This record gives sequence, structure tokens and C-alpha cells, in this order.
Amino acid sequence: MMVLMNLSISVALGIAGIAAIIIALRSIRTSSIEKRLVQYVEAPLLSSDGHMTIARQQPRVIQGSFLKRIITPAIKAIGNIFGRITPADGIERISRKLLIAGNPLGLGAREYYGITMVSALLGVYLAFVFIRRGTTPLNVLMSIFGLLLFYFMPKIWLQSRVTARQTSLRRGLPDALDMLSVCATAGLGFDQSLHRVSEYWDTPIGHEFGRVISEMDMGLTRREALRNLSDRLEIREVASFVALILQTEQLGMSISDTLHAQAEQMRIERRFRAQEQAQKAPIKMLIPMAILIFPALLAVILGPAIPTLMEIFKGL
Repeated sequence: MMVLMNLSISVALGIAGIAAIIIALRSIRTSSIEKRLVQYVEAPLLSSDGHMTIARQQPRVIQGSFLKRIITPAIKAIGNIFGRITPADGIERISRKLLIAGNPLGLGAREYYGITMVSALLGVYLAFVFIRRGTTPLNVLMSIFGLLLFYFMPKIWLQSRVTARQTSLRRGLPDALDMLSVCATAGLGFDQSLHRVSEYWDTPIGHEFGRVISEMDMGLTRREALRNLSDRLEIREVASFVALILQTEQLGMSISDTLHAQAEQMRIERRFRAQEQAQKAPIKMLIPMAILIFPALLAVILGPAIPTLMEIFKGL
């Protein structure tokens, strides 16, 4: 029974690997028409004696890292295969988390769900391998650990990306508001100030401001675009900024003064958060101290006394 189960799992993994290779080969295959288009479009035109000639095609230089060219497309292809059975209720939730995380690796909801399924199957296979070696406590513990690790690893990775991006947005928002205030004071409108920040700031907050400008260019009003920004990021500081801007626009107040006051308030909150994290540091240090430092101290202090104590107990 164990041999048949191991054989079936191996066959399933082999089929999945063959399918991934086929999809990868199909994605890089080009037809003869496409090759001719590349030759006539991408090749530069040279003028010789008044006639236009097609230069010899230069060798194509491979651009991008190995991760972007090979690993990421393979992960997407495998995830897309297994993600076709994604439940409908989980698509929206996963898409929202990926949107907050900034769409890492360009993954979609179905691709990410497929990756989680593949990771869970690998965890099951690893647990089966450990159990097959014997039902000793160590093998059982390793099988449980491997199963939990591969099951929760994609979720932990996505949540870490969400947390990191939200932290980066919180840190960059006060400086962005200062820049918006300077632009508004210089005579630019609010939309032009957002465009200027998104154009020159290659940061997450700059990218989000750029998306707001793109949505307004596509026909959305400023209120709708800012509401989408607040709903998309799920950050309290951004929601406060959007509410204040909409209220300022409604009451006809000065946007530059409002932005300056909001930036000062957010900078104070950022300092308070830094102080809070600093106060939490001693408590977080107790765990590594208890696990790594205290046993070594006890061994150094009590180690020389152990032979003496053993001789005393032998004499009794």
C-alpha cells in the first residue's frame, strides 16, 4: 500500500513538472510570421545610395535576472494550472491582499492560490517521506513541521509583503505631504502636485499617487479616485489624509496649510510609533536571552560545581 501511494504521488508530481515544461516551451515559441515581423520591425533601417536597406539583425541581448526570466514565469505557470479550481469566494480576498502588497512578482489571485496548493502538496509529500522512514517521535515531529511549514509559508510570505508595504507607505506619507504642501504653495493645483510627486518619487506612496492620477485621467472624479486610494491600502493614516482633503475641498479651505498641518501631525505619530517599538524591544529580547544566553550562563557558573556535587552525593 505504501509503495502504491508513493508511486502515485511521484507520477502526479512528474505530470505537473511535464505540464509546466510544456507551458514554458509554448510561451517562448515563436512562429515564422513573428520572426519575420521581428526582422522587419526591430532591425534598424540604413540608407545606402538613397535606398533604404534592412540591416543585419543584431544578436539579442538577454536582459533581466534569472529570477525574472525563468523562475517567476515557471512559478506563474504552475500556479495558473492549479489555480483554475480556486473557489469564487476566495478570489476577491486574495486579490485584495495582493493589491495591498503591490502585486509581488506580478501574481494574480488564481496563480497565488495555485502556488499555495502546490506548496501544500509538497508538504504532504515531505510528511509522507518522513513517516515512511519510521514512526519514531523525531520522524513524526519532522513530518508535522514540514507539513505546517509548506502549508503556511505562502500565507506568511504574502502577509509579510503586505505589512512591509504598509509600513513603507506610513513612513513615506509625511514627506510626501510636505512635498505636496510645497507644490501647492508654489502655485500648483492639487492634481498637479500629485502628478509631480508621482513623477519624481520612485516609492510606494509615489506609485499610489500615480495611480490616483491615472484613475482621474480615465474619467473618475478626484473624490472617487481618493476614495479608491483609501479603500485600496487599508491604512488609517491614508484614510485620514483622504478624509481631510475631501473636507478641505468641500469647505474651500487652503490646501497647502491643511497639508502642512497634516504632515506635522503624521510626523508626530511616526515618532510615537518609533518610541513604542523601542519600548517593546526589551520584552522581545527576553525570548532569545532565555533560549540562548541563560543556558550558557548556567553552564559556565554551575558547570565547575557539578563534579563536586556528584562526589558529595556518591559519598552519601
